Amino acid sequence: MVGGRLSKAARACAAFGFALAAMCTVVHAADQERASTPAAGANAGKPGRRAPKLEPAAIKPSKLTVRLDWVGRAPSKTNLSSPVAAGNTLLLIDQWGWLDAWDGANTRTLLSATNLPAGVTLVEPEGLLNVAANADGSRLYVMFTSSTVPGSIPQRLSPRPGADAWHVLYRFDFDGTTLSNPVAITALQVRHDGHTGGGLTLIDDSTLLFATGDNGDAGEDGRTWAQDPANHLSKLVSIDVATGATNVVAIGVRNVQHLIVDANNGDPHVVVGDIGGWIAEEIGAIRVDDLFTSTPLNLGWGRNDDGKAREGTFYIDADGTAVGAATVPESRFVQPIAQFGREGAEFVAVTGPVASDSSFNRIRYLLGDLVSGSVYALTGAPTTGGQSVNRVALIDSASRSITLRALAGGGRPDPRFFNFADGTAGVLLEATGDFYRLTEVR
Repeated sequence: MVGGRLSKAARACAAFGFALAAMCTVVHAADQERASTPAAGANAGKPGRRAPKLEPAAIKPSKLTVRLDWVGRAPSKTNLSSPVAAGNTLLLIDQWGWLDAWDGANTRTLLSATNLPAGVTLVEPEGLLNVAANADGSRLYVMFTSSTVPGSIPQRLSPRPGADAWHVLYRFDFDGTTLSNPVAITALQVRHDGHTGGGLTLIDDSTLLFATGDNGDAGEDGRTWAQDPANHLSKLVSIDVATGATNVVAIGVRNVQHLIVDANNGDPHVVVGDIGGWIAEEIGAIRVDDLFTSTPLNLGWGRNDDGKAREGTFYIDADGTAVGAATVPESRFVQPIAQFGREGAEFVAVTGPVASDSSFNRIRYLLGDLVSGSVYALTGAPTTGGQSVNRVALIDSASRSITLRALAGGGRPDPRFFNFADGTAGVLLEATGDFYRLTEVR
């Protein structure tokens, strides 16, 4: 860890000591508040009959095995997110407010509190929410969380009470060493301590795709805002990087912190991991061309005008308890291609996915659980619904069995999946700052 990079919150945690460590963990709004308590009313059956369980199918055992090879370590680990490739450089994102460039051997600070662009006042813990780069890495797009907004850029107001900050998008030129020519593009109002989402990627040279959260808390159903295309909460939003114009292209996502574009042999799909509430962690896939039609696609989260709220392929009540199973497929809704539940765990939060033709053979998407560090895989194409979630074994460079929790010293690892600049797959552990290259070996 680079000297001087301990945040005020982290210093406070250190002062209180180990007993309060759990209270000081930064969790990326991953719904750590609620334990896995059975929904007796929802799953209770008649005497002598077993009611169907209102939960996703169990994660399947498999022989899939992935090797981890240590590559490097981030210079800080206060609140790390998935790294981003920019040309031949890997961008390391610490959401407390640092952006570093790693060239394969050394890191160099690009952004910190000392050189923020005019008009940005960081709001922690996700002040530097995410970054996207164009194809050759010469231009970066940085999404800040700020209490202030630069003048003369488009602004979308939030309808949700308590909105107290802004997601502010900036463009920078990047020569592989330094950032220059910052230009403010657009701003979206946010409640910073709710689910903030943050998935960000370029669809083409002129269009960014940004995933917003519902700005809510655990124990909710997304409310009506998530299903209302007139606002930007719980949405996939396209951003014209030239004008700052925004357009809602999909509604009903809950808390998508990471998304990728799978080229899929010329039929590109956006693939997302959507952190669930009490019922289902979702992996969704949407054809890119379908995002840019006249009517936004609907992924289900929030109270629809049919009176139902959805999480995965289940209906939920106002506090997030499953009350029924949706039909599969269900007209007007884009259901996840795969989902998994808590399976007795107290806390669960999906992380990923990552795809790589050069790293994987049978595995199409690798993903995991932030809390336990368990690693899972999907093996089907993005057009295949109802896929099984398969458990993946890990080995180290010496072919010894290993877990991400063990690599994190026995604590919560918080893995963040990504692609290196050469297209190979990687994972970074928030707990240690270490990042690894991933290779399927079985």
